[in-house]
Amino acid sequence: MTRRDLPWWLLRLTVLVIFLFILGPILITAAVSFNGSPRSVFPPQGFGLRWWGEAFDARWMTPILFSLRLAVVTAIVCAAIGTPLAFALVRRQFPGKPVLQMLVLGPLVLPTLVTGIALLQFLSAIGLNSLIGFWGLLIGHVVISLPFVVRTVAISLQGMPPSLESAAASLGARPMRVLREVTLPVISGGVFAGSAFAFVHSFTDVNLSLFLASPGERPVTVAILAFLEFGFAPTLAAVSMLSLVIPLAVIALLERFVPIGEFLYADAGSRRG
Repeated sequence: MTRRDLPWWLLRLTVLVIFLFILGPILITAAVSFNGSPRSVFPPQGFGLRWWGEAFDARWMTPILFSLRLAVVTAIVCAAIGTPLAFALVRRQFPGKPVLQMLVLGPLVLPTLVTGIALLQFLSAIGLNSLIGFWGLLIGHVVISLPFVVRTVAISLQGMPPSLESAAASLGARPMRVLREVTLPVISGGVFAGSAFAFVHSFTDVNLSLFLASPGERPVTVAILAFLEFGFAPTLAAVSMLSLVIPLAVIALLERFVPIGEFLYADAGSRRG
C-alpha cells in the first residue's frame, strides 16, 4: 500500500465501521434468538429454536398480524389519496397551493409523538373515543405516511417526458385513456415505491401507535415495548427478527412485480429518457 492508496483504504475502513455499527445490533439480536439458554446472552450458549416457537405463539402473532393488516391498509389508502394529490400539486395552480403542500409534507418534520398526542386529544374532544384502536391508528398512520407517496409520485411526474402524453393525445386517445395507458404505467414505480415506504413506516411506527392503540388492537411495536417492562428475553429477539423479516419479504415480493429499484436508483435523466 502506497501513500497514494491511503485515503482509499481509510474510506473503506470507515464504510466498514459504519456497516458494522448498523448491522452489528441486528446480527447480535439474530444470534440471541437462537440461544439455547433461557437468558439473553451473547455469544449464545448453545443452539435452540424454542424462542422462535414462542414467537409464533398467538400472544405475538396476533399483534404481528394486526400490524401487517394495518400497514397494508395504510399503504393502499395512502396510494389512493396521495397519487391524485401529487397530480394536483405538480400540474395545477390554485389558491392555497403552498398551504396544502405544507400540510401534506408537514408530518415529515413533525415528530410522530406530537402527532399521536394531538390526534388522541382531537378524537377525545369530538367524542370519538370509540375510534381509538384500528381506525384511530389507521388515521394516524395515513397522516404520517402520506408524504412518502406524494413525494415519490411527484418525482415521477416531474421526471416524466411531457411529450408522451401529448403524443398519445395527438393520436386520438381520450384523457382517461392517456392516464390509464400512458401516465400511470410510467409513474407506477413512484406509486409503488411510496406505498412501500408507507407500509414500512406504518409497520415500524411506535411513537404514534403508543397513544392510539387499544388493549385488544395494538401493533407489534407496542406489544414489544410493553414486554420490555418485564425485561429482555430471548423470545423478544425472535419477535424482533420476525418483525424485521416481514417488511423485507413484502418489499422483495413487490420488487419482483414492480420496478421499485429502478425508481429509487435511476437518476432523473434516465427517468426522462
